[in-house]
Amino acid sequence: MNFTKTSVALAIAVSALAAGSAQAATFNAGTIGKTSKSFIHTPGSFEDTINFSIAAPSNLTAAATSLTLSFASFTFLDIANLTVNLWNNSHPNGSVNYGSFAGNGTGYTFNLPTAGNYHIDIKGVATGINGGTYGVALSAAPVPEPETYAMLLAGLGVMGAIARRRKQAA
Repeated sequence: MNFTKTSVALAIAVSALAAGSAQAATFNAGTIGKTSKSFIHTPGSFEDTINFSIAAPSNLTAAATSLTLSFASFTFLDIANLTVNLWNNSHPNGSVNYGSFAGNGTGYTFNLPTAGNYHIDIKGVATGINGGTYGVALSAAPVPEPETYAMLLAGLGVMGAIARRRKQAA
């Protein structure tokens, strides 16, 4: 009899701990131009990682947002305190934090100065009855090289000279 009560109490304690334990997922996106990924978690805290690389110095635009699903007074899916941190190198070897932002659906832009590996760490707490879900979008656009600006200015100068000659000839 005591053994049965003890096993039931132990089973309840283990399931309560499992519901509140930390969860983690890692996604390797490879070399990105644009990518998006969604994650689903059972109730409790989580920390996910997206490893990616860029082929050239780039401006990275990133956004994260959670999906809230409620009906009447029941919240089935929700995430609290969704935050994203951008690091150099692949997880867990990052040593330079390029910044962080809240997972509120707003896009943020970061200047990544060199080609190579980077990662983002996403943390939060799934608070819905069934946990929570969120999505992340990343887009990397190469930063124009100084030679590009020099070519643009030279082209504008040539176009200006042509326009001036035509005006003088008329």
